[in-house]
Amino acid sequence: MYKVLLVDDEPFAIEGLQLLIDWRKFGFEINGVCTNGEEAVEAIRTSKPDLVVTDIHMPAMNGLELIEEARRLGHDSTMFVITSGYSDFNYARQAIRLGVSNYLTKPVDTMEADDMLERLAQELKEKQEREVVREQAKVQETRHVLATLVTGQEVEDAEQMAHDIAHLYEQAQKWTYVKVRFQRADSGQIRSVIHETVSREPCCYVVENEQDACGIVWGEVSLELETWQGKDHRDFAERLLSDLNEVVPDGVQFAVGLPVQQPEALSLSRSMAVETERFLFLHQGNLLFAEDLQEQRLRFNPESLREVDFIMEHLENGSPEQLSLSIREAFHQFVMNKTAPEFVHIFMTQILFRGFSLCKELGGETKDLLLDTAFHSDDRYHWNIEKSASMMEKFCLKCQAVASSLRQKQLGGTQAMVAEYLQAHFRETFTIKELAERFFMHPVHLGQSFMRKYGKGVLDMVHDLRIEEAMRLLRDSDDASCAIAEQVGYKSYQHFLKQFERRTGLKPAEYRLKHAK
Repeated sequence: MYKVLLVDDEPFAIEGLQLLIDWRKFGFEINGVCTNGEEAVEAIRTSKPDLVVTDIHMPAMNGLELIEEARRLGHDSTMFVITSGYSDFNYARQAIRLGVSNYLTKPVDTMEADDMLERLAQELKEKQEREVVREQAKVQETRHVLATLVTGQEVEDAEQMAHDIAHLYEQAQKWTYVKVRFQRADSGQIRSVIHETVSREPCCYVVENEQDACGIVWGEVSLELETWQGKDHRDFAERLLSDLNEVVPDGVQFAVGLPVQQPEALSLSRSMAVETERFLFLHQGNLLFAEDLQEQRLRFNPESLREVDFIMEHLENGSPEQLSLSIREAFHQFVMNKTAPEFVHIFMTQILFRGFSLCKELGGETKDLLLDTAFHSDDRYHWNIEKSASMMEKFCLKCQAVASSLRQKQLGGTQAMVAEYLQAHFRETFTIKELAERFFMHPVHLGQSFMRKYGKGVLDMVHDLRIEEAMRLLRDSDDASCAIAEQVGYKSYQHFLKQFERRTGLKPAEYRLKHAK
């Protein structure tokens, strides 16, 4: 709604304007009423109405003097309508000079008022649209200037740039670069929240956009408004982080550069934010300020690469507990020594490749090992030191288990492969002859060698596996015994009962009752 201020020293005239004109029909609402020009000047200054309807003839300060004073005070966008019962060319000429082109005669004619308000509403709408376009152009221009300063780009028009920078000095007293990093999968939601938050700030611009990051320049405005007192770059970063966490909990990282007083120094603030972002890798939280680092420096320590040999020794010959301890100790030292994230990534890459090589040498599939440990995912670039240690530990333990299994297969030869096949296919029906053909062996030789290695025949192992699965189903499900017999591979229920009682000493119903939860 457009705000309207009514000014007239006659109460009946004010009442007539309020009652006879349908203001809301055209998008107007009466925001205030004044009985003299001096009072109206103060109301215009504080409430900034879109339209002022004023009588010409008032004591102390008439309507034209009111308009002239409002223009002198800078209220050029305020529209004025004058009302009077007089028809005087001198008044009209002065009103035109002051930018007044709308006139209502007393008493008010409602049709005349409706025509005027319809015309004024259209003018205000067009003016607002032009203002929005101008404001957007101004924002784009400021964003371009800040992006140039942030990246240190050369400019063709140095004189224009000097003029733009001078304007920046008027906007804010300090400037800070804020780097926000996030996962690509969440970029749409995150960018939406960022732009919404930035648009509410009096001096804040998104100046850089990448696939998984954006750069923001925040200006500390020199306003004396109570609502902005005490708000600085730390407050802004914490508020934006809070807004983003509501959408994507723990899905963003903030690195905040040093505040600078000169816009020309914004490239320094940005470089400090980039350096601070590297420290985030060693940091427990998602927000870090450059001024909190107290001139700390990240280090490269080639001696730490010796730990790769130590960890691989535990991976090949040690226990899982020893392996986990060695990995945790290595990453603890990275934190204590403030090791650069690039060096930690080199360390991790060496272990990855050596682990892959080990499994490949033993005949394993390295791609499955990589998928299981999630090192292939894009979000690995957003891990901190703790998550990196956890993923490295998971990979190494998985690699150790795979290597151990592969070695056992090599030691066991064909019989081990047959046993592995039985564990996966015990529910199926096959003969010793069919099994021997699958592994290119004579049936007799397969049966004898399998008995020597495992102390039981192939069919006995199949029955053991089936009955073990049946016992689990009896404990964990309500399925009938006959249904379970079929599930584990028996076509004859009587055959199932015979094998079950032979191995458990109980009937299925007795076993279920005994082990009921």
